[in-house]
Amino acid sequence: MGVTTKDLARICGVSRATITRALYGTGSIKEETKRMILDTAKELGYQPDLMARSLVMGKSRMIGTVVVDLRNQYFPKMIDAIEKRTKESSYMLNISLHEDDKEEEKRLIRAMVGYHADGLILNCINKDADFEKMLGQLGIPYVILGYRVFKNSHTVGVDEYEATYKGVNFILEKGYKEIIFVVPPLYDEDGIPNIGHADRKRGFEDAAGKSGCRYTVMHGDDYLEQALDYMRTKAESRPAFFCSGDTFAGEMINCFSKNGYRLPDDYGLMGYDCVSFYQNFSPKLTTVDNHVEQMGYEAANMLIDMIEGRDVPQNIKIPVDIVEGQTL
Repeated sequence: MGVTTKDLARICGVSRATITRALYGTGSIKEETKRMILDTAKELGYQPDLMARSLVMGKSRMIGTVVVDLRNQYFPKMIDAIEKRTKESSYMLNISLHEDDKEEEKRLIRAMVGYHADGLILNCINKDADFEKMLGQLGIPYVILGYRVFKNSHTVGVDEYEATYKGVNFILEKGYKEIIFVVPPLYDEDGIPNIGHADRKRGFEDAAGKSGCRYTVMHGDDYLEQALDYMRTKAESRPAFFCSGDTFAGEMINCFSKNGYRLPDDYGLMGYDCVSFYQNFSPKLTTVDNHVEQMGYEAANMLIDMIEGRDVPQNIKIPVDIVEGQTL
């Protein structure tokens, strides 16, 4: 069994309260006494009981992050940025994955609170009012990844509508007269819309509609079959496909190539998210960079400010840029 605070108190000839003040920096203590205790603790290999410390101080210096998964490069990049910011302020990051399971997301959030997390950074798939009410009753601050996902919550993210509107105009500037927006299913199994992709769809339709170009929207799991059918039977010119995610764009490149269509001779292509893997494709993918690292860093920074009692804005909007490749 390791050395305890009781052992340290006996060896140093002081009270356990004095040991606590020295180890955790709470209360008044003489500098020479503090140094003697810290040196003794180091010499004896004392390891603090972090759970006990959290009970004493009311803070665990642990931040919980609950996201969907780490299978593509989007969330790993974000998690790296979150961890960088938390380390700067000596917080530890605890990462959990809900794998698109709404009940699991709720369970993980409650578990983080049970383990005395000081605050949470969340990528929510639950979007209803009851879920936001649950978050408000947790008793700890939280930040949602996604710009203005909930009216009464603190959020950090991209204005998806504005970003997609900008992307459409970039495609039009390249001379395309025919644009197809490719997006995954817009509603989950409970009929709740995917807010991010729905906002991107609105941005696409408003920008394309205003321009007077020929446009359509393809959504659903069979988008590759829809896209091939469009190329074979409906295309009137060399169309541009605007995918609501680089993953979809990458799959389209592979599918179209197998069916004899070449970039950029037969069609144009634009992605969204600026995933570095697809930036190494040849030809290089043109995409919307939503600066996911900045999003993660700002979310962690906002949460730490909230934990430490500083004023923060309710919503932070991350700007986007177009990364030009060779696919338009």
